[in-house]
Amino acid sequence: MGRARRSDGDITRESILEAAGELIAEKGFAQTPSKEIAKKAGVDLAAINYHFGGRDGLYLAVLALAHHHHLDGQQLVALAASGLAAEEKLGMFLETFLSNLNNPNSWHGRVFARELLSPSVQLEQFLNSEGAVKIQAVRRIISEAAGIPEDDPRILPCMLSVVAPCVMLIVAGNRMPGPVQQVVAMQTKALTAHFKLFALAGLKAVGGTADK
Repeated sequence: MGRARRSDGDITRESILEAAGELIAEKGFAQTPSKEIAKKAGVDLAAINYHFGGRDGLYLAVLALAHHHHLDGQQLVALAASGLAAEEKLGMFLETFLSNLNNPNSWHGRVFARELLSPSVQLEQFLNSEGAVKIQAVRRIISEAAGIPEDDPRILPCMLSVVAPCVMLIVAGNRMPGPVQQVVAMQTKALTAHFKLFALAGLKAVGGTADK
């Protein structure tokens, strides 16, 4: 009986998350009443409080799921700690980040984009919890690729330079016409190879400045 209750609870929780994600992607968090989320999910309003502790907890869970869609924290940590060559780690990181660009039916990228363009108070809480683990893993990958220590002040600008183009494509998605849409439509392997080539050139140039 206990197992069945947990299974039902998981299904209810997932239904609420999917409903919330789709509505928030369309309207934004502030414009999405909890009642509307509950109605779309087919649950009582009290279920949101039960599973997420309230509206803010639900949105934090939606943010985490949207971010997880593009970057799985456990996989990212495992990649950073692996014995792979630094350049291979960087390529795999970029490919993972870019692999879900061409999914027009996904709400995850749109929620991610809304949050980046108009940060909520929940973003800081996310960055201080799950986000911190991912940031540290990316820091390690970039550090190895550049050949400079993780605590080197040049690391943060390097991280921004590598991640920003990927984030820009997630924000733009396939909704922006013109050249950006053509880039988004590229095969993941080809786009990853291009981003990796440019990232490595920049990282090696920055890493080489210490010797000059």
